Amino acid sequence: MRTKSNQFRKPFVLMAGLLLLAWANALAAQETTQPQDNAQATQTMEKETAPAATEAKAEPAKGFTFHVDPLVLGVIRTHVDTNSSKWEEYRDMSNGFVIPYLHLTGEGSGDRELDFNAKNVRREDARYTLFYGVPGSYELTLDYNKIPHRFGNDGHMLWTRTGPGRLEIADPIQAALQGAIAAQFATNPAGITYAFLNRLLSPYLATAQAINLGLERNRFLAQLDLGRMGPLSWGLEYDHEKRTGNRAYGGSFGFSNATELPEPIDYDTTGAQIAGEWNTATGGLSFGYRYSKFENNISTLIWDNPFRVTGATDPSAYTAPGAGSIGGSNVGLADLNPSNRADLLFLKGRTRFGSWFANASGAYDMMKQDDPLLPYTLNSSIRGINFNGTTFDPTTTANLPAHSADRKINTTALNADLGTRFGQSLDLTFRYRYYDLANKGKRIEFPGYVRFDAVWEGIGRVSVPYAYTRQNAGAELGWDLARATRLGFSFERESWNRKFREIKDSDENIWKVTFDTRPVPWFALRSSYQYGDRSIGPYNVAAGAEASFVDPEDPTNLPALRKFDEAARKQHLYTIQGQFFPSDTWSLFLGAVGNNQKFDESAFGLQKDDNNTYNAELSYAPGDNFNFFLFGSRQDRKVDQAARQSGATPSTNPLDNWFANIDETTDTWGAGLTSNFAKRWTLDLSANYSKSDGKVGLFSPPGGSPDVAVGFSNYDNVKLFSILGRVDYKINQYAKAGVFGRWEDYKIDSFILQGLSNYLPGALLLDPNYGDYRGSLVGVDLTFTF
Repeated sequence: MRTKSNQFRKPFVLMAGLLLLAWANALAAQETTQPQDNAQATQTMEKETAPAATEAKAEPAKGFTFHVDPLVLGVIRTHVDTNSSKWEEYRDMSNGFVIPYLHLTGEGSGDRELDFNAKNVRREDARYTLFYGVPGSYELTLDYNKIPHRFGNDGHMLWTRTGPGRLEIADPIQAALQGAIAAQFATNPAGITYAFLNRLLSPYLATAQAINLGLERNRFLAQLDLGRMGPLSWGLEYDHEKRTGNRAYGGSFGFSNATELPEPIDYDTTGAQIAGEWNTATGGLSFGYRYSKFENNISTLIWDNPFRVTGATDPSAYTAPGAGSIGGSNVGLADLNPSNRADLLFLKGRTRFGSWFANASGAYDMMKQDDPLLPYTLNSSIRGINFNGTTFDPTTTANLPAHSADRKINTTALNADLGTRFGQSLDLTFRYRYYDLANKGKRIEFPGYVRFDAVWEGIGRVSVPYAYTRQNAGAELGWDLARATRLGFSFERESWNRKFREIKDSDENIWKVTFDTRPVPWFALRSSYQYGDRSIGPYNVAAGAEASFVDPEDPTNLPALRKFDEAARKQHLYTIQGQFFPSDTWSLFLGAVGNNQKFDESAFGLQKDDNNTYNAELSYAPGDNFNFFLFGSRQDRKVDQAARQSGATPSTNPLDNWFANIDETTDTWGAGLTSNFAKRWTLDLSANYSKSDGKVGLFSPPGGSPDVAVGFSNYDNVKLFSILGRVDYKINQYAKAGVFGRWEDYKIDSFILQGLSNYLPGALLLDPNYGDYRGSLVGVDLTFTF
């Protein structure tokens, strides 16, 4: 993640070139202000006495006049007490020389403009933006943005990357572990326990190589706008994102052998767009085409099984290593995100006729992916069985029913608004939305599958082209009650039609009322309330699963289970925001937003999901020399779930029920001030504190399975306290000096991290560090304007 390459130098060279150009331009400007010599004076007099025809000649174009406002140069020193990735999760905090900000502007003849911004120059979170053009005539924008994302530091793994998407463990290690397990299995199979396996792995984990998990996203955008102020304008756009690095990936060789791996990331996403816009006095039309292509340069992951150097299979191999089996594959195989492309056509229009207006838009998106399919497994000890009973080798793609995915999805989106006003106080708007996802992928039947690369399962499966259509139709009536006061009423009906899901149809009636007012200059209010009631058609609990089996099996889901997006629901949403301006120096903002959902008709599944947010902000600015602000917010979420513990078949025993109550609260507070406390001095201070506190209550009635359910109070409890400060001294009108600092304290107490280590029962983990840290930064800088 710290490796520098030539791609990082290009924006720096561009920046340096622009600075040199500005400096040269400044020198040239100084030379033109020097007194003219006699020859120049003579030439000037000759020009003044030239005929009028000579005066009519166009003057040569003048160069740019550049200004730098500002250029910031500095040095920073940081310290952090742990190696947690959270300290630099989305930023570069490395020590040394920094150019936090550069802003260069230029003006030339013919209203030409140039604007260049550079932030965090030559660092891993840098951004460079260049604008050049004549506003309204032609405008070119170039943007290069680097975005780091660090997931965890100092993880450890037994694997070594030997090639793109290939993770290997030295054969002698695999052979030693397989031999020790086989010897134990021959004498005492019950002795293959976590303690036994942990003793085998510990010497190798003690010397395992370290690994940091993280990504670097490099985004480039080029945009050209032509004739924006004219009746017909065009826009051209090209964008590209290169994403490289790794992140945690969950692989598995069975119920007792999960493996966490570093998934290699090497993505290229490229887009291009051409769009036109035509405007008239009463309407307009925009249209265009967009192309998008995603390429995964490492689309397959193959990794070694730490406990086997040779492949084996038996009916219980998916439970290995354990008392029932020590079989399984020596390598795992996974298909990563497939390369794909999309072609989008879009059209949008608007017009007015009399007191009416109409807006409409449409988009048609064609998405395709045709990645080669991988074999069933790489475990050569397994034999596959066809529908007709013949056997085949599942390690070669030649025996697949299809050799590539051949997936196609077309989406259609249509939107239309039609509205008018009645007199001076009433307005009416009709709205319609249509979205259709048509899955054109062929259904491919497979005679079976390999479970965890360990056992052939002769259960025929078939790919499922899930699809749906959503339509929204509604109307809104607005009433201007008084000056700057509006009351609105609306109704909307949302209808879904699904394919290969548990329900086919669902409908939701949505009523909404809004009230906005600003009766006096010092007070404004915006508020709304919405109520939705979703009803569903017949629910077939087996429909979704049956669609993926060649010969449908008995359903394993509870008959009374309702998936939350297909369940009957009542929803209440509200928003209220008030702004107060009691004087020219004080302002106060208060707000609340709620989204409360109830699933009263679902016996099992999500029962309730309530989200409520409250926020306030106070600011005081008596003049240009002082500003103070204070803000706070609270987010509350309460979720209730119900289910029933079942095995291979759904339980009918109410004592097997269990219930979960999740309660999350997040508080965020902050304050800051800016003060010009002396003639040349400026102080900037701010502090932020956030705290999330979650707990989970679990209950199961006695006598069932589980007999006892135990909740926990550390459901992602996170605290972050930060203080930022800065003092600037103005040296003169061209320069100022600054001293700045940052202090942060981050703590996390989460059940997800509780008791983690590289090896736990049934799981070999990377165990990277993204936990607590306490970090600080101090720096000095100089800011120049010229």
